[in-house]
Amino acid sequence: MPAADSAVAHLYLLGHRYVAVIRVATGLPTLVVASWSAPGAPSPRVALGVLALATVWSAVYVRALLRGPGTAATLADAAALAALAASAPWTVPLDWLEHGRSWLLPFLSFACVGYQYYASRLLGGAAALLVLSGAIVGTAAALPARGSSDSLVTALWSLVVALLARMLWELMLRGGRLADADAADAEAARAEQSAKARIRAARRAYDRTLHDTAATTLLWVGSGAAGISPASLAAQAERDLERLSWATEPALEADLMRRLRAAIGLTPVRVELRGPRSLRLPPQVTVALADATGEALVNVARHAEVGHCSVTVTSDGSGGGARVEVADEGIGFDPAAVGPTRRGVRASIVERVEEVGGRADVRSRQGSGTTVSLEWPR
Repeated sequence: MPAADSAVAHLYLLGHRYVAVIRVATGLPTLVVASWSAPGAPSPRVALGVLALATVWSAVYVRALLRGPGTAATLADAAALAALAASAPWTVPLDWLEHGRSWLLPFLSFACVGYQYYASRLLGGAAALLVLSGAIVGTAAALPARGSSDSLVTALWSLVVALLARMLWELMLRGGRLADADAADAEAARAEQSAKARIRAARRAYDRTLHDTAATTLLWVGSGAAGISPASLAAQAERDLERLSWATEPALEADLMRRLRAAIGLTPVRVELRGPRSLRLPPQVTVALADATGEALVNVARHAEVGHCSVTVTSDGSGGGARVEVADEGIGFDPAAVGPTRRGVRASIVERVEEVGGRADVRSRQGSGTTVSLEWPR
């Protein structure tokens, strides 16, 4: 069975509806013409009774079509139409049949075409043969002298029309299968690209965390910074390892304040945190703002030459946006003088926040401290 949202499934659904429309569109004029010709039929009462039964059955069949007919419904309809065709000696005026006219054959031919637009090859072919066999038998019984040859020609022509309809349907199904295959390939390509994008994002996040922690600490030690005691170095290394462990864990925490308090606990400077007790945001936004704040605190500890700073968190009041400001009164720096190879501010703060739809602004002057503003709008 094709998937419910596939092109082939939609084709079958349209096929059912199209055949229902065919039955109604051909059945109504057939009913009118047959009723008009009934007085001239060999048995008018039988003709009217057969028409009534055929009308009721067609309504049942159309209802089954709209629900998705099975094999039983299709064979039952073919048997009913074969019986209708076999009733020609009582329901169709003989002079019509003598001149090759019948209200039955057009209706039956369209029904045989309809089977091809939803049934399998075997079922559609069997149903068409059953109906057309009834037409041959009925016309031959009404006109024994020459009815067999005329009916055979008509039935063969109707069979050719049904075969052409089957060929058209098979071409449509082939196109649907090709469309489904293309859609599956496209979905697989999108999934592959999405997986690669997630891997690249994870690598960037880990690279940033590595830069913010171990790489910066090693650079700090390698540059010969003064005043680094073994105890301080061990404490910093412990903090670095803890932050690195965060980078390998899924982002489940959505409370920005809780994550900020954890980040503050990893910095050696004294931090005054101001803001609401809790502020819930999307997990990826929480992680980006907290990690960018953590990098700003690392910069305070390593470059500002000050032992304290402040972190202020504000919200727009609707739970949809947040602003984090990290301010210190340290020695400051000239942002324009930061070289392109320095990744701390650019990658670990600005890009990190921009990737979740936020903005980051770093304001500083030598001797006037630094203020880092992180904002995520609703």
